[in-house]
Amino acid sequence: MGAIFLSASVPMPGRAPFDQDCEPQMIQSAVSALATVALGRRTMVWGGHPAITPMLWASAKELGVQYATAVSLFQTKLIPQEDFPEENKNFANVTYVDAVDGDRDRSLLTMREAMFKSAEFDAAVFIGGMEGVNDEHALFAALHPNAKCIPIGMTGGAARMLAAKLNYAVPVNLGPLDFISLLYRELNISPLEQRKG
Repeated sequence: MGAIFLSASVPMPGRAPFDQDCEPQMIQSAVSALATVALGRRTMVWGGHPAITPMLWASAKELGVQYATAVSLFQTKLIPQEDFPEENKNFANVTYVDAVDGDRDRSLLTMREAMFKSAEFDAAVFIGGMEGVNDEHALFAALHPNAKCIPIGMTGGAARMLAAKLNYAVPVNLGPLDFISLLYRELNISPLEQRKG
């Protein structure tokens, strides 16, 4: 069973066009749904984001999952350590990737390459987000062409644009906001599957 990559963020005000239709409550609901479906059942991998990491930490505590080993978090050393979310300290699996000559784009690309080469992936889930969603989708799809890409367009931001680009729509027999059912189905995970501690 392969890992699941999460690309998610809450678009910041003033970051057009991503902030114009973003739905912060939907983003939180979708991230929580992914945690409910996948935490402790599949390894979740993502590049830490200050809005998303605390959501996953809270979900792990709620589900009784050992967050330290259920997830694999990547961060670029370009970001000063004091700016990382406090929840990073709860990880056993944080990979800090060296920055490249102080260059943001090259440093992020190096981190993403390390992230996508760290495991075999079955799927990627895209929630909300800004430019990074598009960059991560392009690189992920190139390195894992057989993995499923699930852009949850209802969360707005770059995920909505990516869903339109990929012609991805929620199956008609699911409610448009039923993220848990959507992710159980799309990730091919049974709700009866036991979680690893």
